[in-house]
Amino acid sequence: MKKLLTLSAALLIVALFNSCDKVSPPYKNPIVVPAGERNVLVEDFTGHKCGFCPRATRAAYDLKQTFGDRMIVLSIHAGFFASTNIPPFTYDFKCAESIALDTDFGISLAGNPNGMVNRKKINGSFIIPYTSWGAEVANVLNSTAPLPVRIGINAEYDTTSRQLDTEVQLDFASDLLGTHKLSVYLVEDSIVKWQKDYDATPNDNPNYVHREVLRGSMNGTYGDVISNTTAGETVVRNYSTTLNNTWDAKHMSLVVFLYNDATKEIIQVEQKHLE
Repeated sequence: MKKLLTLSAALLIVALFNSCDKVSPPYKNPIVVPAGERNVLVEDFTGHKCGFCPRATRAAYDLKQTFGDRMIVLSIHAGFFASTNIPPFTYDFKCAESIALDTDFGISLAGNPNGMVNRKKINGSFIIPYTSWGAEVANVLNSTAPLPVRIGINAEYDTTSRQLDTEVQLDFASDLLGTHKLSVYLVEDSIVKWQKDYDATPNDNPNYVHREVLRGSMNGTYGDVISNTTAGETVVRNYSTTLNNTWDAKHMSLVVFLYNDATKEIIQVEQKHLE
């Protein structure tokens, strides 16, 4: 009888270990919600055939030297200057999201380079010339209004399957009434391709480094609805996608932001690098 009990216990231990082995990946790390300050998103609408656009990009990254990681830059390729019908400008940076944003906000119709800062209207317009980005970024970052939400991002990337699993946590410090939306964008940095640059000789540069290019999203151009949250509430959303084989995961990041659906103004934004 004693031997039988001992054998049963041994079998139970083996069964427990085997069941542990069956836990499926990915193994989520605990999500960390930063206790940092307000951040700002600058959306730079551009195109590889726009000879003046590199000036705006250089201006944006000059500003990042001042504002640091609190300023997040997103390059959005759309419109005529992003077309691929004239060699050597045949590489396509456009995506469904970039085309929709350009169309809906009327950026390329107003002429590039132009952009938006937190999608905030200035003098009745979303469109802000790059020469004014610095002042508007400072206005956002210097705001003394309490930050109503903090955003935490956990990204688990499988290098073999190229599957990306993302968890976003929103911690609300105050009530946020009305409809808001959460957007999760896929961004690739440091892509070396042709660019027309009127400040370079020759103007057509085959080794131009394209920064923070919008590649797509994990939940659509305008994201998911988040409605009528209260102080102390936590909202968690999970997303999965498979990265395009042509994208370099080592240079990929997520840009995640919450915005007011009525005004389109961004409330808070965070960036998370995959590797």
